[in-house]
Amino acid sequence: MNVTNIIFYSWIVINGLLFIHVFHELILMLLSFGKRVQKSNDLDPTNLPMITVQLPLYNEKFVVKRLLESVAKIEYPKDKLEVQILDDSSDETSGIIKEFIGNLNQDSFHFIHIQREDRVAYKAGALAHGMETSKGEFIAIFDADFIPDPQFLKQTLGSFQNPEIGLVQTRWTYINEDSSILTRAQSIMLNTHFGIEQLGRKNGGGFINFNGTAGIWRRKCIDQSGGWQGDTLTEDLDLSFRAQSIGWKFEYLFDVGSPSELPVTFEAYRTQQFRWSKGAAECLRKNARTLWKSNAKRSSKVMGTFHLLNSSVYLLVIAILLLSPAVFYFNQADVIDVPYKDVFTVFGASVIYMLFLIFLVGNLRASTNKLKTTLLFIPSVLTYFAMTTGISLYMVFGVIEGYMGKKSAFVRTPKFGESEVKNIKKGYDFKKEKSILILEFICLLYGAFWTVTGINFMNFMTLIYGLIILTGFSLSLFFKNRTFRWSS
Repeated sequence: MNVTNIIFYSWIVINGLLFIHVFHELILMLLSFGKRVQKSNDLDPTNLPMITVQLPLYNEKFVVKRLLESVAKIEYPKDKLEVQILDDSSDETSGIIKEFIGNLNQDSFHFIHIQREDRVAYKAGALAHGMETSKGEFIAIFDADFIPDPQFLKQTLGSFQNPEIGLVQTRWTYINEDSSILTRAQSIMLNTHFGIEQLGRKNGGGFINFNGTAGIWRRKCIDQSGGWQGDTLTEDLDLSFRAQSIGWKFEYLFDVGSPSELPVTFEAYRTQQFRWSKGAAECLRKNARTLWKSNAKRSSKVMGTFHLLNSSVYLLVIAILLLSPAVFYFNQADVIDVPYKDVFTVFGASVIYMLFLIFLVGNLRASTNKLKTTLLFIPSVLTYFAMTTGISLYMVFGVIEGYMGKKSAFVRTPKFGESEVKNIKKGYDFKKEKSILILEFICLLYGAFWTVTGINFMNFMTLIYGLIILTGFSLSLFFKNRTFRWSS
C-alpha cells in the first residue's frame, strides 16, 4: 500500500470517529426542538428563602466594580440575601472592593469581603471556603465578567419548588458579541452549546452541566454531592456529574439570559479553552466509572460519556486538519488507488457540512436578529474554524495531560471590560513551552505550503484547508493579543 493510500485511509477512519461525535450532536439538535422549561415567578413573598450570592474573584480590577454594582441591583429582600466576595486577588482588585463596600448605603445587601491566606484549590477552594460561613439555603454564583440581571433570583427560584432540583442554570448572553470577528466567532461555539447541547441533553434526559457561573444551587445538593473539589480544572463540570450521578435533577432555563463578556483577544480565548479542555479530560478520568455505576438510565450514561469526551475531539480535529489538504490534492491528482474513493471523499466533506448545520441552528435559536446572524454566519464560522485550528495543538497537549493526571495551575481568563481594551498587555500569566511554539510554527509553514499548492493547482478544498491552517496558527503565533475590533 502506497503512502497516499495510507493517508487517505487514515483520514477516513478519523472522519468516521468525528462523524460519531457529530451524529450525537445532530441527535441533540433534534432533541433541542422539544419543549423548553419556562421560568417561573410563582414565589410566596411571605416565605422567601435565604440566598447567598458568591462572587469568586482573582485579579479582576477592570471588571469588579461593574460586577458589584450589578449585584447590588438584584431585586430581593435585603434581609434575605448576603453577598460573599471571595477575593483571592494580589493586585488592586481588593482595594476597589473595599472602597465599594465603604460607599454602600444602609439600603444595600450585606456584602461580605472574604480573603484567604492562599489560593489552595483555586476557584473550587474559594467557593468551598465561602460555604463554611454562608447562610443561604440556595447559592447563586457569578464570575467577574458577568452582569447579573436584577430579576435573576425571581426568574430562577421558582424551579426549586420541585425538591429534586439541585441546580438551575441560565443561558449566557454576550455584551460584546459584535465587537470583533473574534468575539463573533466565539459566540458560534457558545450559542451552539446553550442552544443545542444544553437543551438537547435536558430534553433527552441526559446530564447537563453547571457552566461555572450564572446558575443557582440548592445548598443541600452541593453538600450531599461531596462539595467543591479542586482536583480538576473544571470544578463546575465535576460537581455537576457527581450530583446527577446520585440522583439530583438539574434545570436549564434557555429563556433566562445572563449577560457576560467574551474574551477579547485570541490569547485570552486560548487560556479559557485550555482550562476547559484539560478540565473535561480530568473529569472523564475522575467521573466516568461513577457515571456508569450510577442508577441513571443507559441513554443518560451514553450522553454523559459523549459530554465528558467533548474536549477529546481536539485529537481528531488536529489530525483531520493536517490530513485534509493533502487528501483533496491527492484525489484531484488521481494518485489515490482506493475503491469508491469519491464516495469516501464526499462522506468526509459531509461531516463539515453537518457541523455547519448544527452551528447555524444553534446560533439562529439564540439570536435576536436572525437576518444579521445569517449574513455573518459564514465569515464567523470560518473564523471559528481558524481559531479552533490555532488552539488545537495546545489543546491536544492539555487533553493528554488531563488523561494522564498531570496537574497544572488554574489560569484565569483575562478580562478587561468594554472600555479597557487599551489595558491589554502581552503575556498575561500564561506561557507556552518553546517546543509547542516550534511545532505551531511548523504547522503554520505546512498551512502555507498547502495554500500555495491549492492556488497553483486550482484545488478549492486544498486551498480552504490550507488557509484555515495558515490563519489559525498565524493568530496563535503573531496576533495573540490583537482584538480585531471592527472600529480598529
